[in-house]
Amino acid sequence: PTRAHASSVRRARMTLPPAFARGARRADAPQRAHYGRIFDVACCPWDDSLFATAGEDETARVWRDDSRSSGGSGIASHGVCRGHKDEVVRVAWHPTMRILASGSADGAVAVWKVAPSGAERAASAHDPDEAAVARVDVLGPHPGEVYGCSFVGDGEGGGPMLATAAGTDLRLWDLEAAVEVARVPPLRAAKEPDGSPDETVSGPASKRKPDRWEPGFLFSLSGDGGARGLLASACSDGTVKLWGLDGNARSATAVASVASHPNALATATAFLPCGNLLASAGSDGRVVVCDVRRSCQAVRRITPPCVATGLCAVQAPRTSSFRERDSESEACDAESDAAATEKATPGGYLLMSGRDGVVRAVRGEGAGPSAALSPSETNITPLLCVASDRDGARVFAAGNTRERGNEVPESVKTSGPASGSGPFGVSPGPFGFVRRNGNLGALGAAGGAKPRAEPAEIFVWDALLSAGEEDEDT
Repeated sequence: PTRAHASSVRRARMTLPPAFARGARRADAPQRAHYGRIFDVACCPWDDSLFATAGEDETARVWRDDSRSSGGSGIASHGVCRGHKDEVVRVAWHPTMRILASGSADGAVAVWKVAPSGAERAASAHDPDEAAVARVDVLGPHPGEVYGCSFVGDGEGGGPMLATAAGTDLRLWDLEAAVEVARVPPLRAAKEPDGSPDETVSGPASKRKPDRWEPGFLFSLSGDGGARGLLASACSDGTVKLWGLDGNARSATAVASVASHPNALATATAFLPCGNLLASAGSDGRVVVCDVRRSCQAVRRITPPCVATGLCAVQAPRTSSFRERDSESEACDAESDAAATEKATPGGYLLMSGRDGVVRAVRGEGAGPSAALSPSETNITPLLCVASDRDGARVFAAGNTRERGNEVPESVKTSGPASGSGPFGVSPGPFGFVRRNGNLGALGAAGGAKPRAEPAEIFVWDALLSAGEEDEDT
């Protein structure tokens, strides 16, 4: 029985993303990455050593993980994207081209050319990172904070296209001409998700939503990786809006509006691998997984111990990703391991960051093991975002500063939207309370007075680091 149990545990671990199965926290992760909160993190799809962050200090920053190269020393700054006039809340990489987009509360999207790892050069002694990134375009204005950026394909001439989410509408931009080519409002009609039991509904459906949550401001933007040409956004009215792109991504059609989070804010979205399943998180504490092949029917509702603030998806690992089986049991377990991994692979894993400082991994569909990563058991840092590299070997998370904590003053909680301050005013956004045109400080300070900015750190868990330590031990 002992050997059978150990074999079962090994098989379960093999289906988890590697960082959750055997990852160790990186001690060389930046502890002063931004001054103020970190709102977003994204891994570069064409260079495994690069990732980017978006911060309250009005910058986006590109980081380089030199540990992936021979003789590398750890995580270092690769470049700083300066020029925004307000908080940077989103970053997005082009899947093949060496460009990065940053969305800001100033209503602009900046497009940056990023040098690959090893090709950067020092521009001057005053700013040695300056040459690694260069701003090539500014897209806007948008009607408020740009909470969504996603590269969506090539236009008619083969140039890159960018989708942005701000206010209530989706916008499509031709980056070669730096012009907006389409503006598409979402569907207004919403339907309740059905098809799965729900024991944790927060309040009656008849409860009236606060006026400041209407008519559905866009808080995120996620693409399905080209599977069906779908884009999804979490909205302030509790719905998830979907659009379908045409072949060259120069136009789009609103296709669905799903009330996944009644009487709450929908704050984050993520398509799972293969693009069949769409997950959304809400301020109601639920994460809802819908099947886009079945009219966005809910197939799973998850209630994590803490409200999920950020989502990302990662493919479940294949058997070859792990070498944990001992030689004695490998032959007898090979067939069952392969069957378990094959079953786990299609749905993938959903990663959720929380304000309790924990990153959790759960299967997007069906049964399977779950796991959690925590930066510290004593000093809790509320997390706002999470990302993973392609194979799940590294997980990145960030959020509030430890000094700031996670409290919002009662005066802000009870105040209504400020007149003339834009669509969000002082109402809560996906990150709690946002500063808009100087009307609200990050902690609710009125009159444009910004609190003292404390540094925020990035947390990184790495399966290869743990594997290296195991190799040294043996």
